[in-house]
Amino acid sequence: MGTTVHYFMLPEDEAAFFGALARQALTVYPEIVPPGYAAPAAERELASRLELPAYYLAAERFGPVVVHPVKRGPHKGMLAIEEIPSPVLHYERSLRNEAGELVAGRLWAELEVTDAPGDRFGKHRGLRALFLEVQEWMHKSCRRSEPKGHWVGPAAARAWKGEGLVLREAGHRGRTVGVWR
Repeated sequence: MGTTVHYFMLPEDEAAFFGALARQALTVYPEIVPPGYAAPAAERELASRLELPAYYLAAERFGPVVVHPVKRGPHKGMLAIEEIPSPVLHYERSLRNEAGELVAGRLWAELEVTDAPGDRFGKHRGLRALFLEVQEWMHKSCRRSEPKGHWVGPAAARAWKGEGLVLREAGHRGRTVGVWR
């Protein structure tokens, strides 16, 4: 079972988030990787160039990113990242839907796999420390949602309060969320 953080972030919040990640030397991969892809560093300037709804944030200093070729379907010939053996965080962006509402994003990582010597699918303990640091950044920089369960970036909180931005949970019947105090 993975560890998950749910949040609402406007582009300004996302840029601040990537700015905080810059010192961690993470690289950014799309969910489906083209062969020969050179992963850019996760930094503040990259946030404005992201186009896809989800990415992997890889801590390659903890180990290699393990990929396998896709053998069937529309992505045949591309590469898919294996989440369990790779030191990655799955980053789903918080984007607006057709109605202009901001839909929640999430950061997910499988951290419960051990790095015991005989465990070939072990995770590095540094990945857990990295995830805890991200949670700490959310705690310090973002506001809590009402009902609780999500973090709301400062720009998203201002837009919710001042412009009436609707914050909606992800999913088919996602409920609306407010900002606590």
